[in-house]
Amino acid sequence: MHAVRVKYRERQKYICYEGQLTFKSFLECVSKKFEIPTLDLKVYDDLNTEVDENVFAFLVMKPDLGVLEVCLPKGSDFEESVSPSTSHSVTSSNSSFLSSSVENEGDSDDTIILQPSPGQRNRDDLTCLARMIEKILREKPGGERILTEYARKKSLTDSRRRDMVKILVAHMASEHGTSPSRRVKEDYAKGITALFPYLADPQGTLGYEHYYNPVDGGGFLAWRVKTLQKEASEGQKKRNPQPLTGT
Repeated sequence: MHAVRVKYRERQKYICYEGQLTFKSFLECVSKKFEIPTLDLKVYDDLNTEVDENVFAFLVMKPDLGVLEVCLPKGSDFEESVSPSTSHSVTSSNSSFLSSSVENEGDSDDTIILQPSPGQRNRDDLTCLARMIEKILREKPGGERILTEYARKKSLTDSRRRDMVKILVAHMASEHGTSPSRRVKEDYAKGITALFPYLADPQGTLGYEHYYNPVDGGGFLAWRVKTLQKEASEGQKKRNPQPLTGT
């Protein structure tokens, strides 16, 4: 878990989060904790430099971030009417935020925990799977040609697609054996279409069924796995021929 210290007027609070904290979700957290609108809300670092969406993701990764100060535009009706002494938690049944308050003498230091939504968790999972596929391709002979062709054409020729499937299934077999689980094959298929979105099937329910279909067990990855299993079985038979029996 990570935390960002935020100041509004004379009050300071922590925003704790798991996963990725975007600028938008940060402003929503600030709005809920300090009960201020997000519209026209300005954010400044401890050097009084304004922070915008483009640099926010970089700043929150810095270990020496310091305190982020939020301000409303001068002359705002809300700025004039709000009381600096206001300090309590606000929760909503429709919110994905969980809040808890810690009261200290003369001050409060509230923490709001940003729980990743199911959609965010799914995006994070797909990002990890896409990185896995990219790493495999970059480390295997012929993989760079696949990445280059897709970057140039936003598609792959049939021969290049077959090369990709062979590389990935070979890696799958080395990591998970020649009989990988349905989950493993599905993860590889998800990773392919996450890394190469133009290879997804727009007509499919999942988008990656032609690489692996969890319903019927078909798809390029599954067929290649079966080919490897057949080759392994035939190789075993050649190494261990059945003895001839006389009559």
